[in-house]
Amino acid sequence: MIKEITDVLLKQSICEEVLRDLPEWFGIEESTKQYIADVANYPFIAMYEDNDVVGFYSLREENKDTLDMFVLGTKKKYHGLGYGTKLQEYVFEYALKHNYKYCMVLTLSKAHKDKGYALTRDFYHKMGFVDVYESNKIWDESNPTQIMIKRIGE
Repeated sequence: MIKEITDVLLKQSICEEVLRDLPEWFGIEESTKQYIADVANYPFIAMYEDNDVVGFYSLREENKDTLDMFVLGTKKKYHGLGYGTKLQEYVFEYALKHNYKYCMVLTLSKAHKDKGYALTRDFYHKMGFVDVYESNKIWDESNPTQIMIKRIGE
């Protein structure tokens, strides 16, 4: 089951539960705490399986045409089972419903040799995202950033 969550404390609780399950991706404590705080301000979509949180997407408007997938995650035990694809497809439908033309995401670039983020980028490519811009000035030099984008409705 996928549903939109509006309760601020529930958003933050789900975000913390999932991000704490993914230390390979969210291992910088200061950033993790900031994500948990910030999801209170943005639309939030969660997926459940038998009353267990599978994962979530927190979405932020970049501009009137572009929906940024601000922070998201799927618990490790659900990786590779199609749950992330279902969540991503729901986000595409959400974007269309709200008249966005693009979805974008920032992730760790291939300049960093992290194997987990290589899988992340592969997932986004599979979902139709293309690499747009890479920089070591968005986050910092040790965390080079890849911006990826997908036109919605194509």
